[in-house]
Amino acid sequence: MTGNKKINNILNWIKDAWLKAALILLIVTGGFYTYAQISWPADEPNPTTGVVGMFIGQSSKAFGDSGVGTGYANVNDLCSKNTAPDFYGSHICSSMEMMNSYNHAVASSIINTYNTTPTLWINNGPPGYTSNSNDCVGWTKTDKGTDTQNPNYGAVWNFAAKAGGLSPCSTGRRFACCK
Repeated sequence: MTGNKKINNILNWIKDAWLKAALILLIVTGGFYTYAQISWPADEPNPTTGVVGMFIGQSSKAFGDSGVGTGYANVNDLCSKNTAPDFYGSHICSSMEMMNSYNHAVASSIINTYNTTPTLWINNGPPGYTSNSNDCVGWTKTDKGTDTQNPNYGAVWNFAAKAGGLSPCSTGRRFACCK
C-alpha cells in the first residue's frame, strides 16, 4: 500500500507541476504578444506590423563624417535627430525592416525614390559568416582594420539592386532610417 501511495503522490506531483508550467507558459506568451503588439495579416506572405519598422529616408550625415559619434546610440541619433520632422524617434534600419518596407506599398513607394542612391548602411548585428561583418565593430571603426586579409565590414542596403550586402568600413555612407 505504501508503495502505491508513493507512486500516486509522485504522479499527482508531476500532473500538478505540468499544469503549473503550462499556465506559466501561457501567461508569459500572452504577455510577450501583448507587449509586442504584433498583428498577423490574414493574407500571407504579408509582413507583420507593429514593432517592425519601415524605411523613411536617409541620415543627414555619413558614418565617418567629422563630428559624427561612434557606437550604436550615436549613429541612431543620426536618424532620430535629423532635421526632417518625420524622422523624430527613428533609428538605423535593420535588414528585417528593409524587407518589411518592400512588402508595404507606402514604404515601397518611398524606397523606389532611392533607386539612384547606390547604398546606405543598415544594422545587421553579429557576423553572418567568418568575416568581420559586425556593423564596423558596432559603428566604432571607420577604417578597414589592421588585418588586410580580413578587413572590417558593415551591412548595406543597395536600393538599385533591392538587396543587402557588405561594404568595407572605410567607405563613407549615410544610414538608412526606419520608424
